[in-house]
Amino acid sequence: MKEAADDLAIQRERFEEKVAGLRGLRVTGVDYWDVHSYSSEPLCWDYGDWHHAVMGLELTTDSGPVTITWTNAFFPYGLEVFFDPIARHLLLGDEGPQRVGPDRLGPWTPLVSSPIVHAITCWERLELGPSIKADGLVVSPARPVHLPTALRVDFEAGSAWFVAAIPQPPTMESTFIPGDEIMVVFSAEKMRSMGYVDPQLVV
Repeated sequence: MKEAADDLAIQRERFEEKVAGLRGLRVTGVDYWDVHSYSSEPLCWDYGDWHHAVMGLELTTDSGPVTITWTNAFFPYGLEVFFDPIARHLLLGDEGPQRVGPDRLGPWTPLVSSPIVHAITCWERLELGPSIKADGLVVSPARPVHLPTALRVDFEAGSAWFVAAIPQPPTMESTFIPGDEIMVVFSAEKMRSMGYVDPQLVV
């Protein structure tokens, strides 16, 4: 158990090092990715004060691409940051994920070309129940896990939050957290409505 805890501590430290590496970057472009659409209608991603990036997003920066997506690195689904193109983390192809937007910058307008001055991670503690086989045998006991569910990135011109969450249809107002989709949020009010009230994360 101690060895597993040490591994998770190292993994968390590496995650925070990547988050710290965002500071000083200037974002020059944004690309959201979603599952492949078989409809002639464009996939919806713009919900005003938040955007639905689903599979994740790639930020073009003055120091190269940055991918923000979800993984099960900390189990269950949580955020992950990579300093490489999103194409390295998606199974692309004729029927694979596709870029869906943004076709206009909207809330990104003041943030693009504004340097990132700070970034902070929200770590959630979840209680996982025991794993039990059909015959009643307990495979693993109940245990707590910590995972990154949200990331606030502060630019000189404003803030954006990235959340591993699934907005719930049909209204898309409620959210399931953590989830295997990415929401990009541009208002503290929206973050609070999603249950984030830590003043260090939402100001």
